[in-house]
Amino acid sequence: MRIAIVLDSLIRGGAERQALYATGELTQLGYDVELIYYNRVDAAYDSSALRPDTISFMPKRGRPFRFLWQLQSYFRSKRFDVVHGWMGGPSIYAGLAGRVAGVPIVFAGYRCEYDGTGATRMAHRVVNKLVTGWIVNSKATVPSLVRGVGANPSKVRVVYNGIDPKAFTSGLTAVEAKAKLGIPGNAGTVSIIGQLRPQKNHSLFIQMAAVVAKQLPATEFLVVGHGTGDEQQVFERLAESLGVGKQVRFLGSRSDIPDVLAATDIVMLTSHYEGVSNSLLEAMSVGRAVVSTAYAGVDELITNGHDGLIAPMGDAGALASHVVSLLLDAKLRERLGQAARETIRSRFTMSAMARNLHSVYQEAFDRSQQ
Repeated sequence: MRIAIVLDSLIRGGAERQALYATGELTQLGYDVELIYYNRVDAAYDSSALRPDTISFMPKRGRPFRFLWQLQSYFRSKRFDVVHGWMGGPSIYAGLAGRVAGVPIVFAGYRCEYDGTGATRMAHRVVNKLVTGWIVNSKATVPSLVRGVGANPSKVRVVYNGIDPKAFTSGLTAVEAKAKLGIPGNAGTVSIIGQLRPQKNHSLFIQMAAVVAKQLPATEFLVVGHGTGDEQQVFERLAESLGVGKQVRFLGSRSDIPDVLAATDIVMLTSHYEGVSNSLLEAMSVGRAVVSTAYAGVDELITNGHDGLIAPMGDAGALASHVVSLLLDAKLRERLGQAARETIRSRFTMSAMARNLHSVYQEAFDRSQQ
C-alpha cells in the first residue's frame, strides 16, 4: 500500500509536527509513505530526520488550479493507494486531486472543531461528497464536521495524536532554564504555547495573569508563539492596560520548546476550541502541571483533578484560582505532572498513533477491493 500525506507547510505548529511524526513512524513500521507539502515558510521544522524519499516539496506559488493539475498527475504517476489531506486546506487539494487521479482511498482531515466559512466551507462541502471519509484527532470534532460540511458520522474516524517525550525533555534544570530566559529561579512561571490566533484566546490568558498577579506579583507569564499580523501588539497593549505589561513576556516562535517547558511551572490552554491539544500533550509528556478551559473534547485528554485542572470557558477568575493553588503547592504540581506523564505513556504514543492511522487506511482500502 502506497500512502501520500498532504500538508500545506512545515511551519512549527502542532498539526505539522504530527504529520512529521506520522510519516516517520509509518516508515519505521515498514509502510510506504510520502509527505508532500506545497508552501515554504521561514519558521519551519527541520525534516532531516525523515528519509529523503519520504518527503517532497511541490510548490503551489499562488496558482491553485495549476497546482491541482500537477498534484493529480503526481498521484497518478506514483500510483498511490491512499491519499490523506492532513488538515483543512490540504484536504481541499488532496480531495480534488486524489479523485481526479483515481486514487482508491482519499481521506480529508481536520484537527479541531470545524470553523470553516465562506468559500472554504463550500469547498469542504464539495470535497465531503468526493472523499472516502474524514480523519480527525478528537471525538468532539465529529459533530462539528457533521454540521459544518454534512459529513456522515459513520465515515469519520478518530486517530488521537501521539507525542515523543524525548523531543520535549530539556537538559537544563528548572533554575537553569529560567535563568536562560532571564527569570529568577524562585519565580513562578505560567506559559501558553501556540500561534497567536483567535481560536487560542490569548486575551483570556492575559486577563488571568492580571488576577494572579494581584495575589502573587512575582509570577512571570510566558506567551510562546507568533501571529500573522499585529496580534502581539494588541495583546501587549491589553497587558499594559491591565497592569501586567512587565510580567507578561512575549517570546515569539521558539525552537527551544524543551527549555521553555523546563522553565515553566504551569502550562495553560485558554482556547475556545481544539482537537487534542498538542501543547498540552507536549507539556504533559514531560510532567508539567496543566490547566485548560473546558473546551469540547478536553475530557478526552485530561481528567480534572487527576492529570490536570479544567476551568469553565471564559472564566479568568477560575483559571487564576487553579494557577494560584498550583503555584502555592509544589506537591500538587508534582502529583498532577506525574499523572499527566503516565497518561501520555499509556494512551498517546507515536507508535499507537501510527498503528491506528494505518489501521484506518487498511480497513478502507480492503473494503475498496471487495
